[in-house]
Amino acid sequence: MMTKMRQMSKWIFYIVGIAFIALIVFEWGADVNRGGSDTTVGEVNGTKLSLQEFNDMARNALESERARTKGEISEQRSQQIKEQVWEQFVRGVLFKEEMEKLHIAVSDSEIVYQIMNHPLNEFKQDPNLQTNGVFDMNKYRAALSNPQIPWAQIEAYYSDQIPYQKLQNLISSSVRVSPAEIKDEFIRKNVKAKVEYLAVLSNRFRGKTTASEDDLQDWYEKHKDEYKRDENRDLAYVLFEVKPTARDTQNVFNDIAKIKERLSLGEDFSTLALEYSEDPSASQNKGDLGYFDRNSMVKPFSDAAFAAKPGEIIGPIKTRYGYHIIKVEDKKKENGVEKVKASHILLKIVPGPTTLAEQEDRARAFADDAKSNGWDETVAANNYTVKTTGFFEEKSGIVPGIGRNAAVMAFAFMSEKGDISTMYTINDGKAYAVFMLNDILPAGYKPLSEVKALVENEVKFDKARALARAYALKFEDDVKSGKAFKAIAESDTGKIVKYDVTRMFALSESVPGVGRIPEFNGTAFRLKPGEVSDMIDTPSGMFYQKLIEKSAFDSSAFNDQKELIRLRILNARRAAVFQKWYEELKEKASIVDNRKKFNIF
Repeated sequence: MMTKMRQMSKWIFYIVGIAFIALIVFEWGADVNRGGSDTTVGEVNGTKLSLQEFNDMARNALESERARTKGEISEQRSQQIKEQVWEQFVRGVLFKEEMEKLHIAVSDSEIVYQIMNHPLNEFKQDPNLQTNGVFDMNKYRAALSNPQIPWAQIEAYYSDQIPYQKLQNLISSSVRVSPAEIKDEFIRKNVKAKVEYLAVLSNRFRGKTTASEDDLQDWYEKHKDEYKRDENRDLAYVLFEVKPTARDTQNVFNDIAKIKERLSLGEDFSTLALEYSEDPSASQNKGDLGYFDRNSMVKPFSDAAFAAKPGEIIGPIKTRYGYHIIKVEDKKKENGVEKVKASHILLKIVPGPTTLAEQEDRARAFADDAKSNGWDETVAANNYTVKTTGFFEEKSGIVPGIGRNAAVMAFAFMSEKGDISTMYTINDGKAYAVFMLNDILPAGYKPLSEVKALVENEVKFDKARALARAYALKFEDDVKSGKAFKAIAESDTGKIVKYDVTRMFALSESVPGVGRIPEFNGTAFRLKPGEVSDMIDTPSGMFYQKLIEKSAFDSSAFNDQKELIRLRILNARRAAVFQKWYEELKEKASIVDNRKKFNIF
């Protein structure tokens, strides 16, 4: 039991690790920037964040994420975490100020009460604190005396969260949900309608429309704001891909030879799987794959395993995953299907430390030489291939050809034309690159020539919709006179009018054959059974409806659900009110963001 509780404490450290970041912020004072103004990453209402402090916070957050995922963190996820760290700094400072203004504090008794009566979800989900799969409060309270659990950090977590919850409750305390709103929400999802309808869809006329140059120019001028463009940057870059070399491949075969030699000397297969295997599951199953049929594994693996005899060790077998050493343990037939029980050790051919270092050195040398001798000259001297990103906007968050990379994006929009970067790691460590700011395109409007295809599409669609409207109006008298919808569709010599009957659908649902069109659904629920609508003008086309039936309001189901509905609406509304309050607080605050200066976001 004690061992299990120690294991449990690992993920508890992850929980409190997140809170630790916020606690640092709450405890900061005016002397936070001990590193000097030249290392200030950011400032919120006079409270400064130094580069060292940001890096410490980011490191703690990244270590917590690694503990949670039990694996390496991708470059993109790393950038997201750093963004969260910055946001936690801003939020922490602003919340601390507001809590002081509102005299919000937390007492020791409140913390004890919350720990005793409101355990963290991670505790509730731990099997050691459950009885028959259900969280057991008695087991939890018994664990409160367990010294292996970091209660001091957990207490700090509650100490941080309770004032925050008080602040949130205070800001959103005026939020109310009326009985009418609860009933409307129930109706939106539970009361259903069925209609027959006629549709004249705009796309039926797309081939009948044209767009002249005057049409395009006129549309472009009227909708010019839709084609605004922020400043764009274009980067040139040299890529240094990190690929396995013949040396890396030989190192893998050397390891395979060592493993086979140790196996021949009688060492345990599962022990060697724990030591060598690069299959992520090996840490749990020690390489044991259990029983599997031929179709459960990739073909080279299955072919080799099914051809071997029980007790035989074979390999290396190459698959798309790498090289496998396979130990066949047993064979059987189950329901007529042949199965094999086997274990394996997987070794992947990946770039080794030497290969990584060599490519990194090449990239660094190129960056240094290009800054000293010129970009074009250094490229020519080394016969390197230069790629370009093409123009891109900062708000897109993506560098074409590179992907999401905050450091490269920061270089692009902090540099002057012709500036050359240092060496950057990209593609989650699979490559290095050196960049030059190739060109800058000022903010303005995208020219018509650039967006011509989009404008032409809009013009044609607008004309098609007008033709659909005119076509649908031809049938308005028949609809209003009470003529059967199906007969109206059959009388359409142009075969444009579509007739169909829906299934029962709720106001909030997408209707098969129609899609999610609010005007269509809303009209159906305003009609009475047998009543016919006016023409419904929607972006996708024109419709007429006749309500066939509408389900009755189920008062018994409503009474059962209304409290849950109220809480759902209330929580969503309170969260929205608090978020709006926070955004307004940020707008009023004096926030200095120097992250680009340090190539971080």
